[in-house]
Amino acid sequence: MFVRIKTTPNSPRKSIQIVENVRIGAKIKQKIVQYVGIALDDESSKHLQELAEEIISTLQVERKGQGELFEELQPKIGRPKRKELKDILSVDKVLAKDLYEEKRIIEGIHDIGGAAYEALGYENLLPRGSNGLLRDLVLARLAYPYSKHKMWQVLFEQFDKKYDLNQLYRLMDQIHPKIDKIKQITCAKTQALMPNADVVLFDVTTLHFESIEADEFREYGYSKNFRFNTTQVVLALATNECGLPIGYELFKGNEAEVKTLIASIAKWRTLMNINSVCFVGDRAMFSKGNLELLDENGYSYVIAAKLRKLPQLRQEEILDEKYYRMDFIGKDVAWIGEFELDGKRLITTYTPSRAKNDRNKRNQILDSLESKTGNAVKLIKNGAKKYIKVAAGETSFDQTKIEKDQMWDGMHGIITNIQDKHAKELLAKYHSLWHIEEAFRINKHNLKMRPIYHWTQKRIESHVALCYMTFAVLKRIQYQVELTQIRYSPQEILEVMASVQSSIHVHKETGDRYKMPGVMSLNARCLYKAFGISRSIDISTYQI
Repeated sequence: MFVRIKTTPNSPRKSIQIVENVRIGAKIKQKIVQYVGIALDDESSKHLQELAEEIISTLQVERKGQGELFEELQPKIGRPKRKELKDILSVDKVLAKDLYEEKRIIEGIHDIGGAAYEALGYENLLPRGSNGLLRDLVLARLAYPYSKHKMWQVLFEQFDKKYDLNQLYRLMDQIHPKIDKIKQITCAKTQALMPNADVVLFDVTTLHFESIEADEFREYGYSKNFRFNTTQVVLALATNECGLPIGYELFKGNEAEVKTLIASIAKWRTLMNINSVCFVGDRAMFSKGNLELLDENGYSYVIAAKLRKLPQLRQEEILDEKYYRMDFIGKDVAWIGEFELDGKRLITTYTPSRAKNDRNKRNQILDSLESKTGNAVKLIKNGAKKYIKVAAGETSFDQTKIEKDQMWDGMHGIITNIQDKHAKELLAKYHSLWHIEEAFRINKHNLKMRPIYHWTQKRIESHVALCYMTFAVLKRIQYQVELTQIRYSPQEILEVMASVQSSIHVHKETGDRYKMPGVMSLNARCLYKAFGISRSIDISTYQI
């Protein structure tokens, strides 16, 4: 098998295909194994070719393992004997009036999600008897991120997958010793898909429990969700510049955010190949210890700078317009300045759009304070305290603080040890940080990683690993679909996959079951095409 690039005359479109040579009589012909996608430029062509090479590797491994297929098909002692297909009334002899609908099952999630799951190499993580359940649980969580007890019901009601409830809980214990392997496999697949990517986006969040009971792992700490009345753990997550997962680490709930980068790198270096990358992080990572560690280990970095914490003379220079030149960042006009700070580059920018946003945020807070309305916690979160002063028991606006804050409207800065790149290129690296922010939104909201209902550390870690696998599957789907020049949000992908269903009908007399595929939308057909999957529209006999 090999990758074929088929061009279109007078068009930039390139069709990326996987083909193989097949002998037909005395001639050798090329047969298309899988259509990968359409590239409109060199960059997308490069990514599609990398994806095609990975698919070829997977297909070759699968073909080598086909000799084990017949062993899998041997009936197992103790299983109830199923009705043989030859004894089931054939579809062409069944009348519609003799059938009734038993249920509808979702197939799109297992078709599309299953292809991504296998591409990630998760199918042989556990002993043979547990891999099917792990796969079903990860995929079902895409659409139904519920508790394990609720998931057990959903698996049967929505997917016709029947398990014993205790199997789900035992699975959590089986996952725990495989967590490092899950991280290794996921990182390796991301690197194989984008071997030239050299950016690691890093950020931290907190995951709370519906509990006030603390222990050595579940602790009270600074909550990013403002759930100060519950215990929590701290999650550090890293992705590449396209949002594909690289790794994660869990810390006890009161771990200082600034310390997580050092601990994460130490762990990842023993598990993964992250020797030549550029770390990108927000201001919480800006500490002398973090920067020294990155320098000592030869890592490059682009990290947001805390401009207002810099020495007064440096602040005055940053606010002096004579140090700036006008340029464009994307489609936005910007003024860019550059300074030296402890042997590193401090790059600062001013943009009118950011200035407008800063001004609007401040005015909203001041209006809420003046009218004494709004959620107090939310106001504190948005920085209301810095605009007020208390004297003789009276609270009032501090005009000096407000005017000082206005001076920084539209300003932002990054600090980096990269000396040979243009400032705009480094700013672009930092702006890709939105991918890690999206990753947290997906994990927290779409996949509902929190609140966590487990109590023991092992079960908590297994729960997060399960959610991480689900996140990796979803991002793999999103990435592969985008390569076909179609962009869907994670929520749109989940909705489209869940819409691909079949009806299960039962014969009134024989009890035989039949599957009738439902109609697929245009979006669903696009998803299937992106993964090279065809779906039959024919009615067929059905057995679990």
